[in-house]
Amino acid sequence: MTDFRELQEWEKAHELTIAVYEITKTFPEEELQGLTQQIRLACAAIPIKIAQGCDRDDYEMQLDFLEMARDAVIEVEYYLLLCFELNMLDSSDYDLLISDVVEVKELLASYIDKQSHNFDE
Repeated sequence: MTDFRELQEWEKAHELTIAVYEITKTFPEEELQGLTQQIRLACAAIPIKIAQGCDRDDYEMQLDFLEMARDAVIEVEYYLLLCFELNMLDSSDYDLLISDVVEVKELLASYIDKQSHNFDE
């Protein structure tokens, strides 16, 4: 088992989650139980799923959790676009967060590919 805190993928996903929590503090109060909650939960799911995958001895289960983390990244990417188009995010915040999302997505894709090769062996 790997300590998830040692993974760059987890660290970047955790940083993204903190950034999303901080920026969503400025969202309208009426969205607290709506879009604010949805994007926060989706974002937190990324490092959570990575950590859960690290706790599994079975490569196939590890890959399943990593795929769920990647699905959550795509969900966050959409929510950020929606927030931007609803004028809840300005362009500089949107660009910064999307850049972080793309980085996490690329790191996860690479890690999944690496783990898939380990599984095949």
